[in-house]
Amino acid sequence: MASGGGGTALAAGLSRKLRKVLNETRTDSPELLASLEGLSSFYTENTPGARRALKSTIERRALALNHDFLLASLPAQQALDTVEEEVNALAECCDLIAKALSSCSESTGDIISTTERLKQELDITTQRQEIVSCFLRDYQLSSEEVSALRDEELNENFFKALAHVQEIHSNCKILLQTHHQRAGLELMDMMAVYQEGAYERLCRWVQAECKKLGDSDNPEVNELLRTAVRCLKERPVLFKYCAEEVANMRHHALFRRFISALTRGGPGGMPRPIEVHAHDPLRYVGDMLGWLHQALASEKELILVLLDPDAVTDVGLIAGNFSKKIESDSKKIEPDTTAVLDRIFEGACRPFK
Repeated sequence: MASGGGGTALAAGLSRKLRKVLNETRTDSPELLASLEGLSSFYTENTPGARRALKSTIERRALALNHDFLLASLPAQQALDTVEEEVNALAECCDLIAKALSSCSESTGDIISTTERLKQELDITTQRQEIVSCFLRDYQLSSEEVSALRDEELNENFFKALAHVQEIHSNCKILLQTHHQRAGLELMDMMAVYQEGAYERLCRWVQAECKKLGDSDNPEVNELLRTAVRCLKERPVLFKYCAEEVANMRHHALFRRFISALTRGGPGGMPRPIEVHAHDPLRYVGDMLGWLHQALASEKELILVLLDPDAVTDVGLIAGNFSKKIESDSKKIEPDTTAVLDRIFEGACRPFK
């Protein structure tokens, strides 16, 4: 009896639960209606066996749908796999590019540092080049100047080069006051060689030009010759040689002119020969003295123009550079001029006697 009461209580409990589930489950919900409609598509027989196999039937239906879904999604999966492979390939390329950029960045950093270092070295080299250029300008002759001193025809460039040689020689004295004494001595020796060669060449040229003065009764001294003679005053011995050459040339020219004036007279016989008045000693001597006085004036003017350019204005800027070291001392120049004139008129003494 107790057993029967327990079964009745259990049945009553199940009934309450079933009623509760049925009451809570809405049969008119869209989800349930859609599920029942889907179930009706493959659950066609409502038999006890079909009802018992309902769960397995639903599971097989779910497996079939999942299989169809997998088959339908296979192309998309394959496409996704392809995209994944391409993305992976792009990622690898990006990694390679990143590594390359990193390497380039390091190389670029090295290049930039090297460029900055080279720029600093270039600046230092440029400064050194400027210093060397200034030194070469102040302490060395250019190839054109050396050519002007040695090979080219004597012209204005020769005197410019000679003035530069003297300037360098003076600048070397500054080097002797520093710790570059050896360089100063070597440069002074080199400039001394250039100077001696230039003055010897200048002396030969002046002597050759002075020889031409004997070919004309009234020679004209050009500017270049006056400049050359002015430069030779730096070398008294060479200057003396040139003065003697002038005296000798003018000596012979004056002797020829004096003999011609005594015996032949002027061009075309005018003026008449001085000797036509030899019967009149006073006039004869007076005519000779007059001719000699006139010749003395012209010869003295020539000698002053040639050997004493300081006495003549406007002798040129180049020659003026050499006058800085030469004092215009008339007491020293006059005996030289007088000695030259003595030599020139020495030849006229014998015919005059």
